[in-house]
Amino acid sequence: CHKRQRSDKLQESWAEKHGDKMPPNGLKDIVCPDCGTRGQWTEPRDFNMMLRTHLGPVDDDNSLHYLRPETAQGIFVDFKNVMMSSRSKPPFGIANMGKSFRNEITPGNFIFRTREFEQMEMEFFVEPGTDEDWHQYWIDTRTRWYVDLGINPDNLRHYEHPKEKLSHYSKRTVDIEYKFGFQGSDWGELEGVANRTDFDLSAHSKHSGEDL
Repeated sequence: CHKRQRSDKLQESWAEKHGDKMPPNGLKDIVCPDCGTRGQWTEPRDFNMMLRTHLGPVDDDNSLHYLRPETAQGIFVDFKNVMMSSRSKPPFGIANMGKSFRNEITPGNFIFRTREFEQMEMEFFVEPGTDEDWHQYWIDTRTRWYVDLGINPDNLRHYEHPKEKLSHYSKRTVDIEYKFGFQGSDWGELEGVANRTDFDLSAHSKHSGEDL
């Protein structure tokens, strides 16, 4: 059917149904969720999920820009300003909301996966050495929030990202998922709770020369 699929999502769907990370023959054993064909996958290719555009009158390398894939970086840029103006010290959090853009491979399921979307994010800053306890606290607190809204706990679950699939900034990431009943996979992510360590503040401090 020539539909593009994310290989990691196909593997997650397989593991969900069979309890294994991968079938014996790899992707060859996985059925296409759109047409039901087996064994017709091409070799996986790298895909840039950042959305590119050009600004200015001429489309050349100098006019190339990328739209932000998350709103979190605005929080890290404002970290020192917020901390000083509010006279706060860790632990404290900063939340924001705004538009994000991603070059999704397979947009679909109505508005669940789109290339332009509103995103709410919170970054919670803690004392060194307390990150793991605070991370678990927020996993539990966010899960209880959904239950308190009236969601059946049986329709919620935690998906622990394997270490080999963690984002470059993450020490541990847990997704809170809901049983939407989508085609190909019942479960979909409501939110991700990641322990980003000091990666972002250290990177901004290194390149700006500002002590964060």
